[in-house]
Amino acid sequence: MKKLILSLSILMLVGQACNSSKNGLTEVKTPFKGSSYESNRRFFRAVASGESINLETAKSKAMLTANQRMASSVQTEIKNVTENYQNERNADGNLGDFGERFQQLTREVMATTLIGSNLINEKTFQKTDKTYQVWVAMELRKREMYKQLKQLAKEKNTLSDKEKKAIEEMLDKKIEELDNKD
Repeated sequence: MKKLILSLSILMLVGQACNSSKNGLTEVKTPFKGSSYESNRRFFRAVASGESINLETAKSKAMLTANQRMASSVQTEIKNVTENYQNERNADGNLGDFGERFQQLTREVMATTLIGSNLINEKTFQKTDKTYQVWVAMELRKREMYKQLKQLAKEKNTLSDKEKKAIEEMLDKKIEELDNKD
């Protein structure tokens, strides 16, 4: 009996040692990991959390952070698209401050586009201190964002016909690229 108790004690100590953290660090498991929660060629995606003693405030914080992250991804992609387009067209035409005007157009669309983002998953936890932690995963279709940009550019009076045509060509090319990739 003493040997059994001693063996169980040793197993418990070994188990605790294996489960203890390395160098005082403990890995935290968070929800919404993996490729279905990451941006790809068709979607902008973002995951975020919010914490509060009020459930709705925790959810609002999570949604705000997710939308900010998505907006950052959109801004980065649009900047790359604009730079690539300008580099392609640099030799054959003077587009002036096209890049700056297109970036401004993008910022205007962002306010309405992100409202069209979708909540794809949500998890709510309550901690021992009774605070809520809400995790959200959001997505936005790239195709829809490009279409909104294209429509806004057509309606924008401050853009010249040449700039409108350049924006339309650039966005049509990006939409075509989305269609042609499997």
